[in-house]
Amino acid sequence: MMLNALSNRSYRLGLAAAAGILTIFFFLWGSGWRTETIQKPWQRKPFDHVEISEYAHRLPYADAFLGHNGKDEGGKYIYGHFDNVTMLPTVTMSEAKAPCHWDDPSKVNFAFGEESGWGMDLSWTTTDRGERELRTMRNQIYDFISNKNNSLIPYDFYADRFEGRGIVIVGGQGRSLKRVRVILKQLKHLGCKLPVELHYWGAEMDTAARKELSTMWHDITFSNIANPANIMGSTYNRMYGIHYHLKIAALINARFEDILLLDSDNIPVIDPDQLFDSQVYKEYGTVFWPDIQRTRANNPLWPITNTPCRSVEEWELESGQLLVNKKKFFYHLQLAGWFIDPDTEHGNYFHHVMLGDKDTFRFAWHALKTKFGVPSRWITSVGTYNDGFYCGHTFAQHHPDPGGPVAFLHGGLLKTMRREVVVWQKDTNGGIFQYYKRDPHDEDKTSNTNVGIKWDAQAYLPNKPAGMEAGWCTDFFDLEPRPFSEVVPASQFSDHVFEEIGGYWMIEDDTPVSITDGNL
Repeated sequence: MMLNALSNRSYRLGLAAAAGILTIFFFLWGSGWRTETIQKPWQRKPFDHVEISEYAHRLPYADAFLGHNGKDEGGKYIYGHFDNVTMLPTVTMSEAKAPCHWDDPSKVNFAFGEESGWGMDLSWTTTDRGERELRTMRNQIYDFISNKNNSLIPYDFYADRFEGRGIVIVGGQGRSLKRVRVILKQLKHLGCKLPVELHYWGAEMDTAARKELSTMWHDITFSNIANPANIMGSTYNRMYGIHYHLKIAALINARFEDILLLDSDNIPVIDPDQLFDSQVYKEYGTVFWPDIQRTRANNPLWPITNTPCRSVEEWELESGQLLVNKKKFFYHLQLAGWFIDPDTEHGNYFHHVMLGDKDTFRFAWHALKTKFGVPSRWITSVGTYNDGFYCGHTFAQHHPDPGGPVAFLHGGLLKTMRREVVVWQKDTNGGIFQYYKRDPHDEDKTSNTNVGIKWDAQAYLPNKPAGMEAGWCTDFFDLEPRPFSEVVPASQFSDHVFEEIGGYWMIEDDTPVSITDGNL
């Protein structure tokens, strides 16, 4: 009986102790301990409490986008911008498509064919991707920017390496090297003083080439993208080539804080230093220049980046020139590179829904809910006009501020012009920069011009050689061509200047050129 009494007493004492522990637990829970254990930055908040700042682009430096280690005055955790991005409500495919409608979609998003083309799986153009697939890819983006797998390169490790303004060019051999010489001569013609970094891959640039270029520019350095000591590494991709992801690696590795990224086939026609002082760049810390087409409403990138389609007021981008402040957008650039990371499953996936590197920047900024700067004016087409046939071979891109003048001549399709055509145009018509076409509403982002890419079969060329491969042209089909001298002063650029800076090097170059094998 005594044992039973002791047992019952112990039982009652145990219950009392348990009740006391529970009382203390709930007291602590209600008095703030819950805040310490529940509101951790990696835990998801209710959707209706997520706040995304429309001024994220004004954050002063890259780590400010993280910002998840501090507390506010009330003791609550401060969620970083990237944390909030991962907690936003999901945008479905149907919701993403809803804002974008056109009477004739083929006139505004012709960049992809249907089902297949260029070795790509384009089935998404006719069949919407399922929500499970979209969610999987979206979560991979969130894992990356949340640094789940220690995938982000920390900004503070390298911040002291970046300072000042400069021009970054990728290209180190063959035709790209000849184009770099033209750029350097034109920069000198414009009185530009910016330093230049030339990024190349592996052994493609030899000592003699570096020595020659060093005599052409007062401040030029060379960076081997294949160097394992770089901040961001890069690899050779046998399927897609090495070129697409090299630009982003060059941006990350460059020594500058404020960078103008310039393609080797892009000729400035104003001193590019003044672009960094534009109102657009000072506000956004970026300027992304437009392409000629708009993104399809059902492109998986819209829902994957949790963004309703913006193509009614937003053009695709072309990365022949780009301004970015790396101090602010070090992580944004890494996400852009992640999209086309070679030899990865996600890199292969995005290869089929975006053309190269050009739109990685736009969709990285969209995914991270950060506004970017764009020029006030859309592209002006520049080209030749013979026997009623207009061939736009160059994009004229503008200073970003309202009413801005032409700032760049990006000869993306000039590379496809046959040598025989160049010789004839120069000898017979005075050169290849003859005419332009410009949308009269080029500052209205919703205005659509009937634009497209067409073949140049050179029917206008006397004594055309048999079997000569056709070139490519852009055209604004409903607009009449006007003299090129109306849009670019001859003192800044003309066919005469082009010849003086060595632009007609292709006349003496007998290297076989082919669109189909990529040797341009």
